[in-house]
Amino acid sequence: MAEYKQYKCESCGYTVAANPKGHDVTMRGEVYSYMCEECHEIVCVPASKKTACPKCGAEKLVKWNPVKGRCPKCNKKMQETGIVLMVD
Repeated sequence: MAEYKQYKCESCGYTVAANPKGHDVTMRGEVYSYMCEECHEIVCVPASKKTACPKCGAEKLVKWNPVKGRCPKCNKKMQETGIVLMVD
């Protein structure tokens, strides 16, 4: 079972739900969290798909995890606010 938590930037208020490791395997397959350098969003991309941002289509993605990663909007540290979702 996968556990996704909500993370919030205390500086600008940006929020995202992500696996704390930035990677997960569920019944739907393997997924990775990326930061898009074009639209500055955190996105989950299935490992079996071409690595492109599902929001803007850019291929400028960098692997991201909330523990080491920074806010994609203002580059400040993000804080965990709690569990959002548990998935199989």
